[in-house]
Amino acid sequence: MKLQLPKRWFNRLLCYAGCFGLVFHGTAALHAWWHNIPLEYFWWMLLAPLLCLLSGLWPALQIQKEHN
Repeated sequence: MKLQLPKRWFNRLLCYAGCFGLVFHGTAALHAWWHNIPLEYFWWMLLAPLLCLLSGLWPALQIQKEHN
């Protein structure tokens, strides 16, 4: 299975939202670590961007079906 950005607009939007969410989550976690702020639900907050990214990339979870 080759991973590439989807062609359909909504699947691509979900990929972009997932990537932005992962980057934002990483920078927020780095900021919290730097300032000794505890993150209680770190792993639960990580599920939302991962689900966006997977639902854009994985064909079984795509909302708009990709045609080859």
